[in-house]
Formats: sequence, structure tokens, C-alpha cells
Amino acid sequence: MDEGLKLEAEQYLIKPVESDSIVAWAEKFLDKTLRRIKVLVVDDHAVVREGICALLSLQKDMEVIGEAVDGRDAIDKVQRLTPNVAVMDIVMPVMSGLEATKRITQECPETKVLILTQYDEEENMFVAKQVGAYGFIAKSAASSDLLTGIRTVGEGRYFPKSFAYVSANWPEGMDEPK
Repeated sequence: MDEGLKLEAEQYLIKPVESDSIVAWAEKFLDKTLRRIKVLVVDDHAVVREGICALLSLQKDMEVIGEAVDGRDAIDKVQRLTPNVAVMDIVMPVMSGLEATKRITQECPETKVLILTQYDEEENMFVAKQVGAYGFIAKSAASSDLLTGIRTVGEGRYFPKSFAYVSANWPEGMDEPK
């Protein structure tokens, strides 16, 4: 029995392996297990930002790296802090979340935007997709969807899955916003 175990170990240890492949595997493993999703929280209401930040602070795989109070502030902080995910409200003073999302997706494509809004009308979902958002969550569903949404968008996937199929073209019969 001991010889069998010894033989297996010798075969494993003498198996030719490129050191670069071991390093790449270890980096990928560590990144996946230790990586924290860097999140920027963007909302003009302090109580909403504070609530989201409190929730995210309890997650081992997430780190709030900043807060912004409007779209212009969000663009500035995305450029400086390079978050993985920006959780963005739509209606804010100075610059809307949709306008900020468009600029962020053009200027900082490594940051994925997750729209979190009380305005969950279908037209807002279409506009969010048009400007480059990766996800769309109604604030009424935030308690059940926000964490999953951040993780999914942080991986570069759409949330919810159905958001991936929202057409970037304006639907026939629906009035375009002015």
C-alpha cells in the first residue's frame, strides 16, 4: 500500500509542468477566491447611499470604494477610483444617472453600471440598455436582488439575465423620451 502511494506522489511530482502555467493558475485561483468587487454607490439621497453601503460592508466579497451624489460626481469618481461596479440611480440633480452611465461606459468600459431606481418603467430599462448599463433593478426589488446583481455585473454579465435580451432599439409604439 505504501508503495502505491509513493508511486503516485513520484509520478505527480515529476510530471513536467511549465512554471508560467502554475503561476497563471495560482493567480486565477487567488483572484477568484480573494477578489473583492470594488463598488461605487451613486444616489442623491444620503440615506439610500448609507443603507447600500451598510449592506455591502457585510459582504466579504465586496468593498465600497466611494460614494457619489450625482452623475457628474460619479464620472469623476469612476475615473479616479476605477470601481468594478457602479450602482447608479437614474434621477439625480446636476447630471442624470443615464447620462453618467453613457459617459462611463464610453470612457471607462472596465466599470460596469448597475441601475438601481424607483422608476422601473419599461422605457427606463430600454434607455438603460441603450446607454450601456449591465443591469437594472427596481428599488422595490433591491432587498432580494442587489447583492446578486452586483456579483453578476461584476463578472461582466447582465442582470437579470433577461436584461441581456432587452433590445437596444426603441420598441415600436413606445414614445421615446425627449
